[in-house]
Amino acid sequence: MSETTSKNKKVETATAKASPVSKVKKQKKGVKESYVSAPLNAALWILSAVLICGAIFGNYYYANYVLIDESTLQRLARVGLVIVTIVAGLAVLLFTNKGHEMLKFGSESYTELLKVVWPTRQEAVQTTFIVFVAVSVVSLFLYLCDVVFLQIVRAITL
Repeated sequence: MSETTSKNKKVETATAKASPVSKVKKQKKGVKESYVSAPLNAALWILSAVLICGAIFGNYYYANYVLIDESTLQRLARVGLVIVTIVAGLAVLLFTNKGHEMLKFGSESYTELLKVVWPTRQEAVQTTFIVFVAVSVVSLFLYLCDVVFLQIVRAITL
């Protein structure tokens, strides 16, 4: 009896060691994973806000002081500089803790998107046809109700 018990314990221990679940680090509940330190995170947020606000302010500032014969190239350069500055501000945001979480969420969402079983073309066409028929039947019913109510109101008011 004790021999089978010790064998069972050995088997359980061996399977527990070989289990890939035991290798996964479990994160404590309520503890957020931090990618960058708090001061660096705050500095990145401030830098991003300065870049985005600077792009908006610069666009409005230079839009009011447009030269009379401003060329298309100058306008294109101003708009391009605004776009580049906003993209740089958003890129800086990706290096913050929230940015890392957003990238992780996007990656997980894409993984889930790949798991979706999309309908075949035939199923999509059949479903579209059923919806079209249902909408047609409901609209015909509403039209008939409208005609009946119109006749009732016309009979009462005359």
